Amino acid sequence: MYIVIAGGGEVGSELARTLEKAHEVVVIDRNPNTKGRLSALDVRVLVGSATDPDVLREAKVDLADLFIASTDSDEVNLLASLLAKGLGAKEALCFVGKGGYVEVLSDPRTAEILGTRIDRVLWPQRAMAREIVEVILVPGAVDTETLAEGRLRFVEYRVEEGGPYAHRILAEMDWPEGVLVVGVVREGTFLSRAHPDFPTLVLEPGDKILFVTTQLGFTGLQACFAPKVRVRRVMVIGGGNVGYMVARELLERRLQVVVIEPSPERCEWLASELPGALVVQGDGTDLELLEAEGMAEADAVVAVTDNDEKNLLASLLAKQMGVRKVITRVSRSENRRLFEQVGIDLPLTPRQAAVREVLDWLGPENVEHLAVMDESIELLEVDLPEHFPPTPLARLQGPEAVVVALERGHRVVLAREDLEAAPGDKLFLVAAKEASDEVVARFLQA
Repeated sequence: MYIVIAGGGEVGSELARTLEKAHEVVVIDRNPNTKGRLSALDVRVLVGSATDPDVLREAKVDLADLFIASTDSDEVNLLASLLAKGLGAKEALCFVGKGGYVEVLSDPRTAEILGTRIDRVLWPQRAMAREIVEVILVPGAVDTETLAEGRLRFVEYRVEEGGPYAHRILAEMDWPEGVLVVGVVREGTFLSRAHPDFPTLVLEPGDKILFVTTQLGFTGLQACFAPKVRVRRVMVIGGGNVGYMVARELLERRLQVVVIEPSPERCEWLASELPGALVVQGDGTDLELLEAEGMAEADAVVAVTDNDEKNLLASLLAKQMGVRKVITRVSRSENRRLFEQVGIDLPLTPRQAAVREVLDWLGPENVEHLAVMDESIELLEVDLPEHFPPTPLARLQGPEAVVVALERGHRVVLAREDLEAAPGDKLFLVAAKEASDEVVARFLQA
């Protein structure tokens, strides 16, 4: 496919990096330094504005199978998408940060007025807020995803020094019924349960264990990692779009919420929209303020300002005060590993959700990219085609990917070696991110 991407920032760069191997990609960005940053990729970079029709023509947008608007400006993205469609792009995807745009552009009347339509409007901040809330509500977990309409849950726990699982052989441990060990993430590398070294793998502090569980199994697993822990109070640093959405959902679950936001105008708006929250005007890195507002009593702290340095400092202060769970927004992907190394439980970036949504749009209809965990593991859902030969699950395992469950009809079953995958089954896979495309192709071509 011929793909034109407007914006070479965090999201646009990651999209280019993900798509350039299988597609012809052109990136448009106003910053001349973008050429140097993307020089290692097989992409063409044009310096200019994506809202300039001449620049779009130079990018040959009329030949584009897909136009993706991913700049930092909602208004630029919207205008660029409409121009691209008007100039002949077959499909246009538009990223926005404000929910109001999603509602307006999803209204059929808007397309009638404009005479064209943007094929899909994507809101990655919304996906990030939901992920944050899910993780907050699972004490002890550093990441979690629900699948199969809530009948399955992926959950990840960190091995702590001095904890009950450090320095033990993982394969020899007993877990509650309805729990399956998927693998371990060690220093960013995924070791699946099918890896040759897995039977003798000794857990080390800092390792993260990935499980898939049924609803019943999840309750038992929680008792192993976070017995008698309840979440009651959450502090949110930053009252922007993500902070607001997180606070609103937590209030709906009857949690106590404190929001720290520096802008007086934004605080006034937050106080009116979040009547159950305590909204405090101030700097989220002010130690005296954080102590006065009870950060030490918080069960979780969420740092989601638009500044990585402020988020890191606020998160470190929370850890110093003994907060059990700290979740931090990371705008620049190169900072994510640093945040983990200094003890942040879950550094998140909006680009993860952005890339996943684009891959789902481009990929086969029977493949869904459900989530990326630790930036090294991808959760996939594959509907097996009618020509797929019945195959034992044991033969579908490999060091780079593992089948963790299958759905047949209305029944979901955790993977077992004696189970056989059949045409029409829905398989849930966990794969190393760099191998996920190859894994999917293998299933679809079988």
